[in-house]
Amino acid sequence: MHTLRLCAAWLALAPLAAANAESYRFAVVGHLRGGPGDGNLPMAKLERLVEELRAQAPAFVVLTGDIVWGDFEAAGTPDTAAIRRDFETIDALLARVGAPIHHVPGNHDVWDAATRDLWLERYGALQRSFEHRGSRFVLLNSCWTPGDAGGRTPGKFIRGAQLDGERLAFAREQLTTADAAEHVFVFQHHLLWWDDGAAWWKDVHPLLAPGRVRAVFGGDMGPGKFARLERDGVEYVQSAVDFTDRPPLEMLRNREESRALVSQLDNYVLVHVDGPAVRLELRIVEALTSEAFSPAAWREVYAYDVGSFERRVFNRMNTPERAVGWLVRVGLAAGLGGALLGGLLAVLWTRRRRAA
Repeated sequence: MHTLRLCAAWLALAPLAAANAESYRFAVVGHLRGGPGDGNLPMAKLERLVEELRAQAPAFVVLTGDIVWGDFEAAGTPDTAAIRRDFETIDALLARVGAPIHHVPGNHDVWDAATRDLWLERYGALQRSFEHRGSRFVLLNSCWTPGDAGGRTPGKFIRGAQLDGERLAFAREQLTTADAAEHVFVFQHHLLWWDDGAAWWKDVHPLLAPGRVRAVFGGDMGPGKFARLERDGVEYVQSAVDFTDRPPLEMLRNREESRALVSQLDNYVLVHVDGPAVRLELRIVEALTSEAFSPAAWREVYAYDVGSFERRVFNRMNTPERAVGWLVRVGLAAGLGGALLGGLLAVLWTRRRRAA
């Protein structure tokens, strides 16, 4: 009797076991950026992230660029020895996750010939793909990359370079030959789809929509840490972790962009694949252990000057439209006052001349 019961239980669980055999999950982490400054890695935060990832037991992890600071502001040749040490430190930490780590370059990782060569030495091709349990994973290079002529990333390409030439040909080949893949996932650093008029929508998206592409991930930070868009059945997800130090207090008080960034929670994405089903889970990092989100921290940024003349003026002019409106009013009033004063002085001058 016990044997029959066990057999019946096994038969009942067999379909579930088969489904679980095809189930797995992977993590997507963007913008570690190991800094600020080479050699100044935020070890405690990174260690907590590693423990979080290890607990999730992912089949693999994809890093979507800006893995290190990369001596990005060097006036001349970057300190590749320092950059190498940062890569080695992060790689050693991530090895504790116990899963393969795949890398996508960001503009802090590859921005001139020296950093390009260091990347090729450590991680291989700037673009590549791999297969896992019947799905294809396409890693694209969205960074401006120097050719034989050298140079460094021009300012206009800090937010990425639209795919063209060999990059676009690689993407087309990977996406048009993935008919046998159950799912396709695409990874890159920059949010090349951010603007509605971007070349991405004309050159790349048409390759994604007809196929089996489930999601495109970007790891750049800015203007926020998270954004999501769905178009033609394809999920576009920006997800970023900012493990650099909190910006200086004066910067937070005076720069709207800095305040917007620290107001968003650090996050990464856990992707669950169960046969034909795909589910994205957003995971928040550090929010429940950081003092950066306490009422005192926000008061220090937003309410440090409550009741002051400066704050009262700011409250009246706290948007660009209001500021311009007040400037126009003040300008018109000053112009009118100047005209009246000028007219009065002219009258007085005329009377004085006549009296003389």
